[in-house]
Amino acid sequence: MKRYFKFQILALSAMMMSFASCSDEPDEPTQDSPEEPKVENVFPAGVPAPVNGTTITTNDKGQVTKIVNSYETIRIEYGTFSRAEDFNVKATIVDDYDTEIFYMQTNSQGFAAYVLQVYSDPTAGEYEDGTDTWKFEYNKDGQMTRLQRSESGDDFTITYTDGNITKVVQIDGDNDRHEFTINYTGGKPNKGCVMEFDDFFGIDMDEMGIFYYAGLLGKATKNLPTGIDEKGSDGYNYSETFHWEFNSNDLPTKFWSGDSIDGAITWEWK
Repeated sequence: MKRYFKFQILALSAMMMSFASCSDEPDEPTQDSPEEPKVENVFPAGVPAPVNGTTITTNDKGQVTKIVNSYETIRIEYGTFSRAEDFNVKATIVDDYDTEIFYMQTNSQGFAAYVLQVYSDPTAGEYEDGTDTWKFEYNKDGQMTRLQRSESGDDFTITYTDGNITKVVQIDGDNDRHEFTINYTGGKPNKGCVMEFDDFFGIDMDEMGIFYYAGLLGKATKNLPTGIDEKGSDGYNYSETFHWEFNSNDLPTKFWSGDSIDGAITWEWK
């Protein structure tokens, strides 16, 4: 199973100067009136600059159409795509090994609510050899409050306090429970709208993580986290301190956790 952008390639950007307070009330997916996604909904100052060699291309509507890094190309299309039911976003990830297609239904906020992931053999066109599903919920401020995925059986519930993710509860397919508590003491405002779901909050987004950069996975936290504590029902306990570097405008330029800077996430700003 791939873990895209855990360290990684992706990093967010664009200047978001203010954030609304959060509510934990989910905005249920509204498949009858889906809104087209636009990056300015998440990144008001525009799509991020290249990060760790990743380039992001938008169309004249402000929608991300292509994301390219050293080992894969992602193309995103908008319209109507039918696979037993209708979807309004189609994303294709191609690397040296396989092709994965993501059919997405967005909600009334323009964020992915239901996703059908199809694994294909690139040598056989649209040959289907497996599928997975993803379900997302968001609060009224457009921040993700729940993720359910069929592959691992993971069910993530996300709690906010004053616009920040403060607790994440993960129940996996074996009914094991992991609880993540996120610390913001001394954290700066999240002016760049950066969100690394896995690294910051323990939310294993896997292949879906990249689509935050296309404005498809909700809005960012108000502040930048400074640490995380994890407790598992199996007795597992883990704590990590986060480290940040900033430019003169208080936009993050580097993030790493723990004592090792290896695998740090870096941002470049226009």
